[in-house]
Amino acid sequence: MTAEVAEITINHVTEGGLAIVRPSGKLDTLSAKTFETYLKELVDQKAGTLLVDMAEVDYVTSFGLRSLLIIAKQLAPSGDKLILFQVNPSVVDVLKISGFLKILTVVDTLDAAKQLAGPAG
Repeated sequence: MTAEVAEITINHVTEGGLAIVRPSGKLDTLSAKTFETYLKELVDQKAGTLLVDMAEVDYVTSFGLRSLLIIAKQLAPSGDKLILFQVNPSVVDVLKISGFLKILTVVDTLDAAKQLAGPAG
């Protein structure tokens, strides 16, 4: 699904049993709910640990942070994780200022994310 109003495009692939999600655009008031719903559907499908490629996300507001936190909390009881990788420097600044770098797992590369995710299945 692509929604122009939401200013975000999201797709994912499954690679080695891991869901790799690739959002593109802004994670703001208009798009955060779309993003959250997309990730919740993956959680409901028991996709396991979610690796989110943030390279194409250039803007995150508190609504976007809230969506990330909700998904991370939803995954925690099953032992699965939300791992962000290739995070845009301006988004890293937002995560740092908001204290979310202490809450969320953020790594530089897909390989690092896969290592943290551990064996799929």
